[in-house]
Amino acid sequence: MITLRPVVWAASEGSRRHPLTSPEQQQKFISFLDMDSSFQDTLERVSDPEFLAPLIVTTNALASAVQDQCDDIAYDYEEMLILPEGHSSSHALQEAANWARARGESFPLVFCPSDHFIADQAAFLRAVLDAAQTAEKGYLVCFGVIADWAQAGQNYIEVGLRLDAAYSGHKVQSFLAHASAEQAHNAVKAGRFVWHAGMVCATPDVVLEECRELNVPLEVGMLSHSEKLCVVSLLTAWADLSHWPGIWKALSFIET
Repeated sequence: MITLRPVVWAASEGSRRHPLTSPEQQQKFISFLDMDSSFQDTLERVSDPEFLAPLIVTTNALASAVQDQCDDIAYDYEEMLILPEGHSSSHALQEAANWARARGESFPLVFCPSDHFIADQAAFLRAVLDAAQTAEKGYLVCFGVIADWAQAGQNYIEVGLRLDAAYSGHKVQSFLAHASAEQAHNAVKAGRFVWHAGMVCATPDVVLEECRELNVPLEVGMLSHSEKLCVVSLLTAWADLSHWPGIWKALSFIET
């Protein structure tokens, strides 16, 4: 049985969805249609028996709100790691790997942003178990979802050949971070690109070996340059709630 350590990343996002959010009222802590917040959904998503209790990585400004959100659903996490403001997702993942190594853990880490929507828990779990199996072979694994439209600013993965017939995972031919409108159009037209779903899975040792840029987002640093990068499929509806189209997509699934 595979054991995984979830890492839930709750960063400050400013007020990109004004007037819905503000620095004081973060989107990830807002409940839509009387449902749990996306942060709480993320915690509950990594609560199956395969998962150890999560490490929550957040900032000084959000630590109190994170604790309130956990208390609201009576959720027990392993530890809260607090970073100063301004640290990137790359740095958050590196600090999580250092934390795990200091504890003598070698389980794959599953790095989960807390502002994403995933419709099907069973599909999520299948993808994570595939990723963990692949990560244990020494790969840095990202998660690919169907690109619904040519969205500028999204991260695109060019899917290559399968790594091995014995386990899931495909080579990544290229990783296109924060695509321009033209790049997004060409990627979708090519038919071999998927969106990056924001999550990654790797052992602590692989994370620390692959760390290159610590002050840039994960996609711009590690994922764009790693020679160990591969992708598994997340076969369910997914949305990035950091922009309005993603919010509308998630709400359409919640309402149906």
